[in-house]
Amino acid sequence: MMKRFAFVLARDFTLSPLSLFVDTLRLAGDEGDRSRRAAFDWQIVGELGLPIRASSGIELIPTVPIRRPEDYNQILVVGGLLERKNSLPDASVAFIQRAARQGVPVGALCTGSFVLAEMGLLDGYRASVSWFHVKDFRSRFPDVNASCDRLFVMDRDRATCSGGAGAADLAAHFVSETVGEQLASKASRILLLDRIRDADALQPNLELFPEAKSAAVRRALLVMESNLQEPLAIGDVASAVGVSTRQLDRDFAVQLNTSPARAYMKLRISLATRLLQTGKTAVADVALQAGFVSPGHFSRVFRKVTGRTPTQVLRDQ
Repeated sequence: MMKRFAFVLARDFTLSPLSLFVDTLRLAGDEGDRSRRAAFDWQIVGELGLPIRASSGIELIPTVPIRRPEDYNQILVVGGLLERKNSLPDASVAFIQRAARQGVPVGALCTGSFVLAEMGLLDGYRASVSWFHVKDFRSRFPDVNASCDRLFVMDRDRATCSGGAGAADLAAHFVSETVGEQLASKASRILLLDRIRDADALQPNLELFPEAKSAAVRRALLVMESNLQEPLAIGDVASAVGVSTRQLDRDFAVQLNTSPARAYMKLRISLATRLLQTGKTAVADVALQAGFVSPGHFSRVFRKVTGRTPTQVLRDQ
């Protein structure tokens, strides 16, 4: 039975997640290189004849009008620039909300998670958000269990993807469920992706610790990065990663030549420095966002680590 996908494109949507997702379906769903829609069908839903502009400037025209969400097995919102207000027309919003009420699975590629969250459709769900946007997302949508340590997340009838090449991995998940992992691997090879990454695969690590190699250490850093304003105990970080505290200590010592607690503090000080360098955030607010109990405590730790006071950094901007 053919699996039908509908894509709803936000204004200034990101083109690469859409392209990678569709090409994975296209290459996996047919023999050879004939691009027939044998196992999968995909449509761009919207107002016919009205082009939708991507953030790159390329425009796409919807292939089908907005009608019945139950005609599709999966509906995906492709997000775009976060500065864009009212990123979807009212008819598209109504289409997605109707799909959710009728139990049609709804998901998001890239910043499409922001669109779904604004509708309240991710409340109480786990969601994958890019590490680049996770702090903004968590502050705006506290009822969503957002994390940046997975490429994509499947939680009941919601699928979310961090964006970029992760869209191909999410598509491969649907392909594997429908026609098997062998065809998903075929699509991955043709796209010159080194492998299919499953739901446990990590987002690329942050630049602050490029020497981190093992999955446990990289995932621990991402868990820390996702919890800067309210820092976790190191034992809780280890539990989230699935290792003992002692093992995490050893891994950090070997790979990063530091302890998990010191690495966590480095991440918090890095965030504080970036906030101060914008010249727009008061020291007290920076202290709060970086997880310190008071501005005084923050100033003492910041000076000990960087050799400068927060006020000096702020004054230099």
